[in-house]
Amino acid sequence: MEFQDGPGERSTGDPAGLAGVDPGSPEQRRRAVVGSSVGTVIEWYDFTLYGLAAALVFAPSFFGDSGLAGTLGAFATFAVGFGARPIGGLLFAHAGDRLGRKGTLLVTLLTMGLSSTLIGLLPTADSIGLWAPVLLIVLRIAQGAGAGAEFAGAMTMASESAHGRNRAFTAGFPGAAVYVGMALATTTFAVLTAVLSEEAFLSWGWRVPFVASALIVVWALYFRLRVQETPAFRAAEGAGVVQRAPVVEAVRSHWRVLLPGMALFVFALPWVYVVQTFSVSYTTKTLTVEPSHALIGLIVAEVLTIPATLVAGRIADRVGRKPVLTASALFGVVFAFPMFALYRTEDSFLVAVGLVLGLAVVQGGTIGVSAAMLAELFPTSLRWSGIAISREIPAALVGGTAPLVATWFVSVSGGAPWLVAGYLVVLSVVGVVGIRALPETLDRDVRVVEREAGGVRS
Repeated sequence: MEFQDGPGERSTGDPAGLAGVDPGSPEQRRRAVVGSSVGTVIEWYDFTLYGLAAALVFAPSFFGDSGLAGTLGAFATFAVGFGARPIGGLLFAHAGDRLGRKGTLLVTLLTMGLSSTLIGLLPTADSIGLWAPVLLIVLRIAQGAGAGAEFAGAMTMASESAHGRNRAFTAGFPGAAVYVGMALATTTFAVLTAVLSEEAFLSWGWRVPFVASALIVVWALYFRLRVQETPAFRAAEGAGVVQRAPVVEAVRSHWRVLLPGMALFVFALPWVYVVQTFSVSYTTKTLTVEPSHALIGLIVAEVLTIPATLVAGRIADRVGRKPVLTASALFGVVFAFPMFALYRTEDSFLVAVGLVLGLAVVQGGTIGVSAAMLAELFPTSLRWSGIAISREIPAALVGGTAPLVATWFVSVSGGAPWLVAGYLVVLSVVGVVGIRALPETLDRDVRVVEREAGGVRS
C-alpha cells in the first residue's frame, strides 16, 4: 500500500483536499529535501558550537571561573537555549501550519544565524563584567527560539516531499544533516585547538567558527530561496482546512499521539547531548583524555552517524518504524553503563568507540525514522505543530538540561559516572514505553490521518 500523504500520491475521498495533488517536478522534490537539510546543517552547526564552547571556553571567558561553578554556569546557559526551544518552536510552528512552510523556515534560518554570529562578537566578562553572561543568555535564547522550529519544519518539509515507500529514508536527510552540522562544528573546533595555543584559542580562536556561521547562512539561504511551498500545504490551504490555532488543535485532537511521541524524545534527545557535549567535558576535565583526541573521536562518531541515519531509514521503510525505534531504545538501556566504562579506560581509541556507538546507534536509529513516523501521525494542517510539540518540550525538559544534570551527578558522586549512566537507562526505558504505545505507520494510509483531523475548516 502506498502512503497518501499529499505530493505525488493517489488519494480519494480526502477531506483535506490532498487528492490528485500535483507533486511537481523531481527537481523541486530534490530542492525541497536539500533546502530543508541545509537549514538543519546551520542549526546544528550553531548548536554544536555552543555546546563545545560551553564545555571548553565559556566558563573562564564569561563566568570568570574554569572550575565546577564556571562549568555549571556555562552548561546552564546551554540549557537556557532549550528552554527557549519550545516557545520558539510553537510560535514558528503556528506560523508554519498557518502561513506556510517556506517563509517560516527562512525566518528561523536568519534568527539562528544572526544570533550565532553575534555570540562570536560578544565581549567577555573581563571587558564588560556581568553584562557578558547576560548578553550571552539573551543571544542563546534567540538561537534556541529559532532552532526550536527549524528542525521540526525541516522534518515537515522533507516528509511532505516524499513518497510513502521511501518516506523514512527521505526524512532521514535532514536527520543526517544534523550530523553534517555537528561534524563541521567539531572539526572546526578541533583544528583551532590543534593549531592555536591555549591562550590564543581562549582569547579569540573560539570566535572564528561563530562568526563564520554568517557565511553558512548565506549558503543555506541560496538553496532555501529556490524551494517552493510544499504541494501538501498548498492543497490544504486551497481546501480551507488550515487551522486558526494549529497548536491548540493539535493538543486537543491528538493528545493520545503527542504523549508517547514526547516519551520517544525523552529517550532520544538526552543521549545526543550527553554524548555530544557532556562526554567531551567529562573525558577531558574529570578524566585525562587529550581534548584534541576527544574531539577527533566525536568527529568520527558524527561522520558515521550520517550513513547510519540513512540506513535506519531504509530499514524502517521495509520492516516498519517501531522495530527500528524500539531497537535503538533497547540499545540505550543496555549500553549506558558500558559506554562510561569505555570512557574510564582513558584510552583514546576506546573512548572513540563509546562515542561512536552512543551516537551512531542511538541517534542514527531514531532521528530520521521518528521524523517519518510523526509526519504520518498528524494531518497536514497540524503536522509542523504536532512534530514541534512532540520534540521541543522534551528538548527543554531533559535534552538541554542533560549536560547540566550529568555534571551535577558526577560532582556528587566524586567523579564516578554511574549516576549519569543510570539516568540514561531510565530515560531509555521511558522511550521504550512511549514507542510501544505509538501505532505503526509503515502501512498507514495517510488519508486516515486527514479524516481523523475531521477536516475542520478555519
